[in-house]
Amino acid sequence: MSFPEPWLTLIAGQETLTGKTLQCLIDGRTAQLSSQGVRAGQVILVPDRPALELALLTLGLNRMGAGVFPYRADLAVEERLSLARMAGAEWAWDPSSQSLLPLSDGSHASPCCPDEPLALLIRTSGSSGQPRIAMHGPSGVGAAAHLSNAALDAEIGATWLCCLRLSHIAGAVILYRALASGARLVLQDGFSAEAVAADLVKHQVSHVSLVPPMLARLIELGCRPPPSLRCVLVGGQALSPELAKRALVAGWPIQVSYGMTETCALIALAGPSDPNLFTPLAGIECAAPQCSDPPAPIALRAPSLMLGYANPERRPGLGLADGWFKTADLGWVTAEGRLRLFGRADDLCTIGGTKVSLLRVAQRLASVPGVTEAEVIALPDPVWGARLVGVYCGLLAEEALGSWCEANLAGPERPRALLRLENLPRLASGKVDRQCLTEIVQGLLGR
Repeated sequence: MSFPEPWLTLIAGQETLTGKTLQCLIDGRTAQLSSQGVRAGQVILVPDRPALELALLTLGLNRMGAGVFPYRADLAVEERLSLARMAGAEWAWDPSSQSLLPLSDGSHASPCCPDEPLALLIRTSGSSGQPRIAMHGPSGVGAAAHLSNAALDAEIGATWLCCLRLSHIAGAVILYRALASGARLVLQDGFSAEAVAADLVKHQVSHVSLVPPMLARLIELGCRPPPSLRCVLVGGQALSPELAKRALVAGWPIQVSYGMTETCALIALAGPSDPNLFTPLAGIECAAPQCSDPPAPIALRAPSLMLGYANPERRPGLGLADGWFKTADLGWVTAEGRLRLFGRADDLCTIGGTKVSLLRVAQRLASVPGVTEAEVIALPDPVWGARLVGVYCGLLAEEALGSWCEANLAGPERPRALLRLENLPRLASGKVDRQCLTEIVQGLLGR
């Protein structure tokens, strides 16, 4: 993986690292890691706080041909050790002692593929199932960086702001984008709307990546985008038409992203006027039905595709079929080669013989004045097969939203119960934790 000079500039708090200063720090990390026993082909767990330390270790490890596996810094010890076993990791970085702790004897350490070591391992969000770990090689993360930089006009003179955790793919890939183009990268240790608003102006940021709740918080704060801002990349979950409309009115230059941990983030872009119709990036292949057929799970092939899901022996190919990755996302491919998404396969349920999209119902609920966010859960029903429960945030009373549903939603799409919550439960990635939400709904309804 080769990147052009002048490399990149890292800005974290009051610290600005560039040129020889940054090179010396990377050289120091590389020498330290090597002296403590790290070898090419090995995997090292690193906490994602502080973000600057993780960024420096990532650059040093990748230079050595070793893979970095960032994890959430507050993760329980048992869960961290479970991840290490799943990936067959040899080392863990201890920030308190600034040293490595051995996790195995390293006897199986070898490149994932004969010609390519691992560069980055990222745990999937697990928003609706068991999380897994995607393994990416240098060519994959390099391709992801170059393709997205070209699509987002971030190849020359860009300044990225990263307020996403580097233990999630949407955050981790920003480091590689900045590295590929020699950009400035402003690193924040977590999201604060006030801090993001200040740094957008202070550092004349051109590109920032957000999940929808972050965008909503900035709008609620009354923050206006500075003239330098060219792109607000919004992803991680579906962007509701209502929030897209509010962002456009407030002047935010949003682009909607489609991607996942397995594809090293971004593979397609949509405009805010139709946030479910995507144009694939160059080199991305999508296999899905034509628009005359029912939507079906999409299969993807891309130069940024993972090498496979992690396993203790780090064999490549797990989760792939002949180089293709079959997603759980339902979609069509239009005659023009664009991709229309209809939500996930597990977002569909059958009620009285009619297939209902939970995503579509949730988007309809979120468009109602007085509703700021909405999700829909399907519970089993012995007669109808399933019944819907709408869960939402906002000032609108449950009775008023129920009246709106009676007047505007067809019978199978109409929630049989509505629950208003102060906040929706979320995963560390910012996505709604649907498993937790289902448990909350069952508890409140006495099931």
